[in-house]
Amino acid sequence: MKEYCMKSKIIAVIFGLILLIPISAQSQISLLDTEKVNDYLSLSSQQISKINPMIEQIKWILDEDRNIIAEIKERVNNGDEPGFFEKIGVKRGRDSRKGDIEDLIEEIEDQLNDQQKNKFKNIEKPGLKSLEKKEIFGK
Repeated sequence: MKEYCMKSKIIAVIFGLILLIPISAQSQISLLDTEKVNDYLSLSSQQISKINPMIEQIKWILDEDRNIIAEIKERVNNGDEPGFFEKIGVKRGRDSRKGDIEDLIEEIEDQLNDQQKNKFKNIEKPGLKSLEKKEIFGK
């Protein structure tokens, strides 16, 4: 009987953890969701006027990157593979955009007070990872 109770408790704990993981993941706030960020951080109107344009700039950079990568993938699918120097240019462009996003995130954090900075740590921040060949060329 003792063994049965122990197994039941273990199963209950595992089940509870399985239920909690998706709930905590869903409550994650993305930096790109300006309204939720404004509310979560309790931003002043002055902070909003400085931070929201930076968030919009991050969105624009991400869209630009998506479009560039989509164009290259389309070219590759049509048999027009970029040359060596073009590939280097694409990689450098991605690295530059990645750095721009990181700089903007730092600038946003600089606009916050200490309490807001602690909350800011919990916000999901967008970013670009380094390009890998298989992302574009599928190899």
